[in-house]
Amino acid sequence: MDTDANPYLDVPAADTAATAVPTNRLRLTGGAALAKAIQVLHDGPLFGMAGFQFATYYEAIRTSGMRHWLINDERSAMFAADAWARVTNRPAVVDATLGPGATNLVSGLVESLNAGIPAVVLVGDAHRLHAGKNMTQEGRQVDILRPAVKELLRVEHVQRIPELVGRAFDLALRGRPGPVVIDVPEDVAHESWDFDPEEFDALARRGKPLKTRASAAQVATAVEAISAAQRPVLLVGGGVHLSVAYESLASFARSQKIPVAHTLSGKGAIACNDPLSLGVFGRYSRVANDLITDSDCLIVVGCKLGEIATRRYALLPKGVPVVQIDIDASEFGRTGVNGIALWSDAAEGLDDLAQACLPTPETLRARQGRIDGSHVLLSQWRASAAQRIDSEASPINVARLLRAVNEVLPEDGILIADGGFATHWSGLFFDTKKAARQFVANRGFASIGYGLPAALGAQLAAGSRRVI
Repeated sequence: MDTDANPYLDVPAADTAATAVPTNRLRLTGGAALAKAIQVLHDGPLFGMAGFQFATYYEAIRTSGMRHWLINDERSAMFAADAWARVTNRPAVVDATLGPGATNLVSGLVESLNAGIPAVVLVGDAHRLHAGKNMTQEGRQVDILRPAVKELLRVEHVQRIPELVGRAFDLALRGRPGPVVIDVPEDVAHESWDFDPEEFDALARRGKPLKTRASAAQVATAVEAISAAQRPVLLVGGGVHLSVAYESLASFARSQKIPVAHTLSGKGAIACNDPLSLGVFGRYSRVANDLITDSDCLIVVGCKLGEIATRRYALLPKGVPVVQIDIDASEFGRTGVNGIALWSDAAEGLDDLAQACLPTPETLRARQGRIDGSHVLLSQWRASAAQRIDSEASPINVARLLRAVNEVLPEDGILIADGGFATHWSGLFFDTKKAARQFVANRGFASIGYGLPAALGAQLAAGSRRVI
């Protein structure tokens, strides 16, 4: 990058790269410090669109060999990063310039916020010396972005960059994951500072985010309700993916003989061809809704029980005990379901229940009989849907299209669904073949236009695996 030719830069080109200085300090511009801190914490691709505020950041990326994907639409960059984070279960990193670059991120940020997808997003801002004086593209971007993210950190002093980048990654992963914005004024990004190398080395030693676990008393209350139930159903959402709770879910469901229904976001929490799988529940359902309305206990895991999953809050039967595991305590009671709350990481909560639930042999036999009955119902549903699944009509029936996807997509393949009915049809007819996040749909905000950039981001994460 030829910084001498850029009239907006307040520092000479030589200051955009790291330079060793006496007393074991490292002279870096703010942009170079951002790149160095991110390089310690993140070894994946970077997504974004350049602006002159981050000229020093881009120069540091170039000289360090970091992989950056220039996407000429910030919303699409955020969508690609969101899908990359879903497939890898790691925070994505995005950058955007000030003004329209920042505001173009909003739809993607809200998607990640609502879906619990971790991201660290760098946003350039106006030079503080001239802020508020009609600077080019200046706007009240902090006020616009703050409600769209889990947290917004503004860098007022260049020397705090290692600290704030580390905090951003921590916040993105802690509790319920989400996007964190680091707002960086132009002058901070271009200012130089003599950093202690230990500040960057320490980032690599940061511990993993802490997990929440329910109290023994809460677990005991839940166990009492579950153990007495003969017709329980597990309702699982995207929280199973975020927790990587696949083994915990399968172990609990199998040992307790409890069938599993999933939301659109929870698809893949258990393989769709697993004998315990009831498929999707809610507005679109194969047979799951029938078993839910007839249940005598519901165990909700990492699921927000929103409008689509509950048929606008009318699906769950009144008076039936509900055990709800969620890492976000604000979800308890949000949609009018006041059940037995287990404030816990999904995997930890399921493991605690598995160890404590001891149903009688008679109860287990009754539950197995219900599972066997669900197989009959699923066969009947497939027969009723055969006209659509096997249709030869033109234009092609969506169910027929998804039958073809089921046939050709490998076991480890990934299907991306755009917002709206593309997701609903795919959620109903697409079958995952293993427990993993292999169905990626933007259910957080359901923006149209997610599919193509998400497929690009997912493919970067998936390597040689097939992505459709």
